[in-house]
Order: sequence, then C-alpha cells, then structure tokens
Amino acid sequence: MHCGILAVSNILVCVLSIYIYSKFTLEDMKLLGEEWISNNSNESMLTMHWCFGQQSKICHFQSLCYYPFEDQFVYMIDSSAINEVKSSFHSLSFSSVNELDVFSFVPVFLHQNSTRLNIRWIHGNVILFKRFKPDNLMHVLHDDVLPLYHTIKLLGHEDLKLLFMDDHSQEPYDSLYKIFADVKYKPSGKKQEFLCFKSAFIGVSSVSKWYQYGYHGNVQGPVSNEELTAFYLQTAANSIASKLKCAKNSDNQHMSVKDYLVLISRTETRKILNEEELISQLKLITKMNILVISDNDLSEIVCTVVMSRGIIGMHGASLILGLFLKPGSILIELFPYAINPDNYTPYHTLADIPGMSIIYRSWRNMKKENSLAHPEYSPEGGGIKHLSEEIQAGIMDQIEVPLHSCCSDPSFLFHINQDTIVDVEKVSEITLDALTDSQQKDKTDRKSVSFMEPSVVKQLHCSCIDNKLSLSWERPWNIDFVNDDVIHYKIGIQSRMLKTYKVYVVNDYSYTLEDEIDCFDTYDIWINAETNGIQGVLKYIEC
Repeated sequence: MHCGILAVSNILVCVLSIYIYSKFTLEDMKLLGEEWISNNSNESMLTMHWCFGQQSKICHFQSLCYYPFEDQFVYMIDSSAINEVKSSFHSLSFSSVNELDVFSFVPVFLHQNSTRLNIRWIHGNVILFKRFKPDNLMHVLHDDVLPLYHTIKLLGHEDLKLLFMDDHSQEPYDSLYKIFADVKYKPSGKKQEFLCFKSAFIGVSSVSKWYQYGYHGNVQGPVSNEELTAFYLQTAANSIASKLKCAKNSDNQHMSVKDYLVLISRTETRKILNEEELISQLKLITKMNILVISDNDLSEIVCTVVMSRGIIGMHGASLILGLFLKPGSILIELFPYAINPDNYTPYHTLADIPGMSIIYRSWRNMKKENSLAHPEYSPEGGGIKHLSEEIQAGIMDQIEVPLHSCCSDPSFLFHINQDTIVDVEKVSEITLDALTDSQQKDKTDRKSVSFMEPSVVKQLHCSCIDNKLSLSWERPWNIDFVNDDVIHYKIGIQSRMLKTYKVYVVNDYSYTLEDEIDCFDTYDIWINAETNGIQGVLKYIEC
C-alpha cells in the first residue's frame, strides 16, 4: 500500500516538474517572442566578433550565447588565445554610461565543442542593451534613447530588435524605446539552457552625449564631445516627436501657434509652493498663456513642448524636454536654496550646444526662509534623520552645497528636495528678458536661413567685340532656397597685357565693360554670387 502511494507520488512529482519547466519555458519564450526563437541545431557554435570605434566601441557578434541561469554571456571559442579576445572587449559597454563597470561586457569562455548544451537560437539582428535609469526621463533620453537612435542609424539595419539585458521591469517610459525597435526583456534564469544569437550588437554611439554625473570621485559636468552639434539632437528629437504624432496634434486648439509657455509642476518633491501666484504673474508680465504639465501623457507633454515658446520649471528630470524646443525658445531653470546653478548644468549645457539656439536663464532661491525642508524624508529622498544631530545641524546651516561626486551626498539630497516659495517678480522678469532675447534671436535665425554659401554661377560666357567685353551667366542653383531677394555678383577682371585688376559689383545676370578693353588682350575673369555678406564659390573663365 505504501509502495503504491510512493510510486504514484513520484509520478505526480515528475509530471508537476515537467509542467513547471514547460511553464517557465513558455513564459520566457513569450517574453522574447516566438518569432525570435528557433531550435536549429546546425548553427555554428564558434563565436566571432568585429569591433569598431574607440570612444564609443560597438561590436558585432555571431553565435554569442547567453546563459540566463547564471546571468552571463558565453563566448564559444576554439584554440584562439583567450587573452587576445578579451583585450578586444576593453571599454565595450551595454550602456552609454560606460564609466560604470556594471555595464561592461565581460563574457565567460567555453570551448565550441562543449557537450550537453541545451541551446535555443535567437534569430535576427539584436541590440543587447542595458537601461541606465528607466524611471527617470532625463536619463532615458540622454543616456538611452538618443544613443540608441544614433546606433540604429549607424548600423543601418531596418529590422533591428532591442533586448534589454538589465534587471529593470517594464517602465512607463519604455514607449520611447519602442518607437525605434521591437523591444523585449531579459529572460529569466529559471531553466538551464543557452540562448544563442545569430547576430547581436553590443555598444552604443556616444555622439549625442553631453553630460556626465560625477562617478569615481569626479564632480558632474559637461563631457568633452567635439562632434556634438544640434544636428544630432534635433534629428533624434524631431524623429521622436514625429513618431508621437506631434505634427498631427499641432492642429489642437492651444498648439496651432507658439503663444504659450509651459510650466512644469512637481507634485511630490521640489514643489513650487506659490505656483498659482507665479502663473498669474507670468501671464501678466509676458502677456502669454501658461500651460501647466505634471503627470500628463508623455505624448501630450512632448507635443505641447514642441509647439511652445519655452519651459519654466524647478531643476529636475522633466527639463530634458528642452530637447524638443524649437530654436529661439527659452528655458528657465529654478533652483532651491543652497543649490548653486553653476554646479548642476545638464540643461544649461544642452541649451548652449552649437545650433540649439535656446535662450537659457536660471534663478536661485537665496532666502532660506522661503524654503521648506523635509528632514523626515527617506535618505534617498533627502531625509537626514538617520544622521547624527551634529551632521544634521551642519547640513541645515549650509548656505551652499559643497562640490560632491555621485550619487548619495546627503547635503545635496537634502537641499535639492526642498520646496520653494519662488520670487515671482524676479522669475517673471528673467522670463520676460529671455523672451525679448528670443524674439531678437528669432529674427536673426529667420535671416540666417539664407546664411548659406551660394553655389557657383552657371553658364558663364564671355565675348569681346569692338573692344567691348560682354559677360553673361545664370544664378547659382541654391539661390532658390535663400530667403533674400538681394543677390550681388562680384566680378574680378585681370588684364594680362596691362597687368591690372579691377572689381565690379552688379545685381544683374550680365555686364558689359568698355573701359580700357582691348580685344587683342587676354582677360582672366572670376565671378561669384554674394548674399547676406556671404560670398559664394568663384567661377573662372579665360576670355
């Protein structure tokens, strides 16, 4: 009787084990997507890779494997020297925040003829990537989405898939990643099988990176990136806005013209305590509508910012929305008491990137009595109750947070998360000043549309009859794209006999010279177009 029960129990345990294993397997396959998976056992088990780039290295792998059970990548090798292969992975990172070792690619090595390997193949071109801080919009855009956008463009594949290899779950801003690629999440480690990639990429472009956060004892600040111009940011931002249907949404009532400013309202920490008063004063001084955004839908927020004249808000992640501002817009950043704007400049740096043309202003609360501190908050949120009374007193008496590295300085966290009564008159004043500069810059920028170098004139001809030198030409082709009706043509003429050189400026497409012209002479002639003081390419003819 007992034997029978034991036998039945063993069968039940066996069936249950198979069910659980199958359940986990099915869940992981569903997570990755069945269209990603195959069981082709004829694939080569020799991993190969090719890398390019130095500051932002990107490597292409064939037959790279991942072992979820140990959360490690596996490089299948033959008799090659492992150290030589390892050295090629120096500075290869799953993230643009490549100064952190946690994002470094460090595989383990197995011989390609290793047995007892249960393998599932992932087909297609897959980018293996780790999100930095997927719950923070600043980090999502600056550290993840912009680098991924330019990596995808660089690789040139239209069918790229994106597999998150971090331990974060699905986050609210994941929709931004999904704009550009088919996104899946790291499979769990509940089964002992290898996932091997037919074609995988590790590493991202850093061409759009402008800021670092002060790791390894450094202080935060701009990065040295000589390649970076507004082109790399605006092309990505415009693509995001287009994918979010902002062009379509621009027909909405408040988005048809840029007649409003956006105030970013914080509802948990770093609040503006007199927000309504600030809104009223801004409306009065600027004669503009003030739209308040806080927990709105991300698409709605981006599209609202795109069509605005600018952003006003406390220092925080949402100011990264300045990325979507049009040239000539304003960005007003407010800082709590004891926080020096010169030490925290991700958005000031953004505004100053060549070609962004954003008018930046900052305001700093200099009155302690206009701050509401929260020593009772958690340590991560700026609370200091866990510290000794002496240290607490020292922090609360500070008039400026000392320079510090990332990321848990209690003094910084305490002061940055204060609520603030802002000086509404001063903030309105600097906002109006920025708008005045913006209007002036807008005129300059509209004029600068024609600040392009005219191309060479076309169909240049010359003839000399009766000691009259006649010239004719057609206007450069790109003049049609210049918003300037005044086009001048500079003509330089050199006589080989007289050794003289004369310059003439005309507005027509032909010109005849009679002064000191001898048809038995030979003339070297140069002509170029000029608009807005910009001289075009010279065209030469011998006559």
